[in-house]
Amino acid sequence: MKNTSLIILIAVAMLSALTGCSSKQSVSASTIHEVHVAADIPISYTPKEEPLKYNNETRKVVYLTFDDGPGIYTPQVLDILNQNHIHATFFLVGSHAQQYPKFVSRELQEGNYVGLHSMSHDYKKLYVQGTFVTEMLETQQIIKNITGTAPNLARPPYGSMPGLTQKLRDQAAAAHLKVWDWTIDSLDWTYNKVPFSKSVPAIVNNVLSHARGNREVILMHDIHPQSVQALPMIIQGLREKGYDFETYSETDHFVMNFWHDNRL
Repeated sequence: MKNTSLIILIAVAMLSALTGCSSKQSVSASTIHEVHVAADIPISYTPKEEPLKYNNETRKVVYLTFDDGPGIYTPQVLDILNQNHIHATFFLVGSHAQQYPKFVSRELQEGNYVGLHSMSHDYKKLYVQGTFVTEMLETQQIIKNITGTAPNLARPPYGSMPGLTQKLRDQAAAAHLKVWDWTIDSLDWTYNKVPFSKSVPAIVNNVLSHARGNREVILMHDIHPQSVQALPMIIQGLREKGYDFETYSETDHFVMNFWHDNRL
């Protein structure tokens, strides 16, 4: 036991002498290698990126996104998300945000991302008259007035192609806006006059039948009752297909626009 203690004391003394060396003293190559190895050991407070694989399998990630709100059905959507312990990404029309500021605050407070969806939602104004960036920045200010945060992610009404021309994309990039389209359109907006018995299964099928990739961005709307009815079945079906649910993060932005414009 005494010999073991002596060896430990000698080892500690040698380590202290080594770490106390000045920068002018030489250190062996083997010691440098050991220091590098030690530096590579992960520690609990080291920031970690979202893993691309889990249990040696590629993660399947889905982003639920809701356009045109907030509206009278938004609280029901938020309730469903909370019941399933997931979050989503909401793209707001500025005038609707002004009408329902409490819903905007709730979206953010419950862990969702709140983004921009213009003021007018008018194709001619946004893309022909060229008000896209102006309207997004106005919506951004409205959201900032409500929540204290100024989001930079915008969802172009009707999608970025063909309306978001080179000139408008240049303006958006100069304004530090990011742009997200989608990979799957639920087509929930097309069933406004169709009974739930037909519209809800169709919406669910539109999503689940097209969810094949490892990363999907799904377009829905929180202003339609048929969307609310379909949402629980969509969540269940995506889980059964092995998807994890994520919400947009500005620090982990990835390109998702039809133009494949890397600036956006």
